[in-house]
Amino acid sequence: MRIARLAALSALAKGPGFLIPVVLAAFFGAGPGTDAYFLAYGGVLLVGGTVGQPLEAAIVPFAAHALALGRSVSESFGTVMLRLGSSIGIGAALLGAVLIGAGLKISHPAGVEPKSVFGFYGLLAPAAAAWCIAGLYAGAAVSGWKLEASALANGFRGMGALVGAVVGAIIHQLWPVAVGISAGECVRALVLRRYWIAMSAALPEGGPGSPEKGVLHAAGHQMLAQGLLSGAQFIERFIVGGVAIAAISHVEYANRLIAVATVIFDGGVAPWLLARWATQRVRSTLEINWGNVYRPLAWSTGLAVLVAAALGGGAPIVVSLVLRHGSFSVADAGVVTSLLRWYAVGYWFNMNALCVERLLLARAQNRLFAGLAAVRATIRIATVLAALPSLGIFALPLAYGLSEAVYLLLLLLRGTRRVVLA
Repeated sequence: MRIARLAALSALAKGPGFLIPVVLAAFFGAGPGTDAYFLAYGGVLLVGGTVGQPLEAAIVPFAAHALALGRSVSESFGTVMLRLGSSIGIGAALLGAVLIGAGLKISHPAGVEPKSVFGFYGLLAPAAAAWCIAGLYAGAAVSGWKLEASALANGFRGMGALVGAVVGAIIHQLWPVAVGISAGECVRALVLRRYWIAMSAALPEGGPGSPEKGVLHAAGHQMLAQGLLSGAQFIERFIVGGVAIAAISHVEYANRLIAVATVIFDGGVAPWLLARWATQRVRSTLEINWGNVYRPLAWSTGLAVLVAAALGGGAPIVVSLVLRHGSFSVADAGVVTSLLRWYAVGYWFNMNALCVERLLLARAQNRLFAGLAAVRATIRIATVLAALPSLGIFALPLAYGLSEAVYLLLLLLRGTRRVVLA
């Protein structure tokens, strides 16, 4: 049961990071200070979601090709990844700061001081840049079936964040959390690079080749696709910030709890499917049939149903156990509980879409991936704007569920068609 082991290892690695909302809720509650931090962290998530994660997924088939060509090409490919990740990461971190500034200028979130947001983002910017480097090496590790190594490396980011959160709780300041996240992500990038160097050194010399050709093109489409999703989430935070003080924090706390449940798929099922389908594609054996595609998707659908039901049904217990401590009030807990129940519905659609996406990535259908993402993001933002006056903060989970449902349907209709692979 490699998938179960991967999910368990990923949960173990991300465990320290999952404790951060607990510490923040207990010592800082929900208010203007946490709103400012979450807006800054939203900039990091925007960079990571737009650039870091797409690079991690896009690099898999190219890294698999490099490994198949032997040691010399793989070592050269490792240098390409470092150079590419560094340049893209620095640019992405700077872009994140510009977008945060634009969002603050347009929306004016209630009670939030812009200087606090930029202060937090300045401390988080190294994490944004390092995420792009780490993403490339993490995807390269997956291409060599070092799935456990890629999963465990996430622990460095979470551990750094947790240490920062504990220090921050002691001195009652949020800035150590940002410093810890950046330090942990930099260590993650260094460790994953060492894994690639070791993998390359173990190969025979091999022959010539240029597996890096097409990397930027493939990554560009995926950055567009993920950027649309991350951008929609980023915009949501500024929109809901005008509803009430602490609204941003309530949404973030609910999303952090949802993120705990995503580890089963994001850390276990999805990497396994991508590695399996990418390997089959390299061997020219990836056919759209029951055994290759539909059976694993049916299995993942059933698993997603169980997890979504547990999230929705157990929301009051989860929020009480995890967040209802210290400065986190009964009113805060009630709002987050209701949000979590709403988000649980969209979770099922999102996790199934995540699995079908791996098929598109393995088959390098990046243009289709980007096109469908545009529809997904448009529906999400349009729904938020339309429903916000009547539903308030709950317009966000409604938009999440509706956009993911439509996106999954389009993926199934378009993404599983038989194509001639290059």
